[in-house]
Amino acid sequence: MPQPAARQDPFANLDLSPAGSPLSGLTLALIPSDNTRAALQYARRGAAVTGQFDPNKLFEDVGGVLRRNFKKVVEARSLAEARAAGADLAVVLDIYSRIPGTALQKASIDLSAIFMSPDGGRIEEVKAGSSARAAVFATAGVGDAMDEASQSVRDQFERTLQASAALAGFARARAPAAAAPVARAQPARTYASDVDRPAYRRADDPNSYALVIGIEKYENLPPADFAERDAAAVRAHLRALGVPERNLIFLTGPQAGKAGIEKYVESWLPRNVPSGARVFVYFSGHGAPDAATGQAYLVPWDGDPKFLEDTGYPIKRLYQKLNALAASRVLVAMDSCFSGAGGRSVLAKGARPLVTKVDTGAQSVGKLLVLAAAGADEITGTDEARGHGVFTYYLLKGLNRTRGSASAKDLYEYLRPRVQDAARRDNRDQTPQLIPAQAEAASEPL
Repeated sequence: MPQPAARQDPFANLDLSPAGSPLSGLTLALIPSDNTRAALQYARRGAAVTGQFDPNKLFEDVGGVLRRNFKKVVEARSLAEARAAGADLAVVLDIYSRIPGTALQKASIDLSAIFMSPDGGRIEEVKAGSSARAAVFATAGVGDAMDEASQSVRDQFERTLQASAALAGFARARAPAAAAPVARAQPARTYASDVDRPAYRRADDPNSYALVIGIEKYENLPPADFAERDAAAVRAHLRALGVPERNLIFLTGPQAGKAGIEKYVESWLPRNVPSGARVFVYFSGHGAPDAATGQAYLVPWDGDPKFLEDTGYPIKRLYQKLNALAASRVLVAMDSCFSGAGGRSVLAKGARPLVTKVDTGAQSVGKLLVLAAAGADEITGTDEARGHGVFTYYLLKGLNRTRGSASAKDLYEYLRPRVQDAARRDNRDQTPQLIPAQAEAASEPL
């Protein structure tokens, strides 16, 4: 007699979120409990042993839920810090997790979020918990089990948060004008993406390193839609390609400010990457051209296109620093653009809408291989249904299609016509670039 499929959450993959969050006008202070800090340390120790999962994923996923539903989220260590930060509301986040150690055990996560007013009055407690399917092997199934439990807890937490009458009432009382849905607020939703989970997995290679940066919500700029989803999916694929967790740096939000990018590009990578290693660098977010010089810059979380020399990160400098590494191979992929005409590019207010001669540093790539989302005078696009930049979606689609065995040239030849076609359907041009196109390393497997 065949066994029935495992019973699942009836709300899985259903978009039942409201049109807008009643909490979208409030600033929230996030206070991790001692249990949460201990759970993160425990997860990091477990990840170091198994190498099969991201120990920070649940905390980052919960933070993403809060950022989607509140106007602003700041971290604090106490209510006093929350009040000093001007928060309307504070939440004590309490997480307890268990990593499966044998095929008979399951991954389990319990989450409790206690919301309080700045004076300490308790408003609501939102709980979520999950016990994922048993790991198939003592280590090999740990990643899937932990990912499944984490996703379930995240989805439960968001649904319960949005359904809380107590929090909605507090929002109305605290800021009546903010209680109504904000037109720009993005509802939580699911996406029809088939690339978020890698269809392959290699053993960890201690000689592989990666820096992944995804900046969606900027401090003072319009968002780069789906940039964090892009970066999270790329991170998952790099883990599947064999980059060990301890060798992978993942930066989003304020962590991806100029200082954060500089310290990992210019200090961490040179200090940690040994001779002969391979390095992957990925950036998803805004680019910008200097209106006077045409030089292209990556825009960090705290970047200002009016002061790019002070707040931006020059593409040429990035290439210079990566070329100086002892690594034998460095692949850079960027889902960004630099024309200043829209998409994932910005320009100083009042400047020309298009800088016609943008220098994207193509002459400075040296030993690097660069996959860029668009030409210097083009803009990038996104796929609203799949929740990704078009370039990133087809890059990862190509990796899944070849089960991670593609070369940079293979990926480029696969994604280029598909990105071009998607752009034409959107009445624009977008032509991905492989620089240098004829490099011998471009034909070598990743």
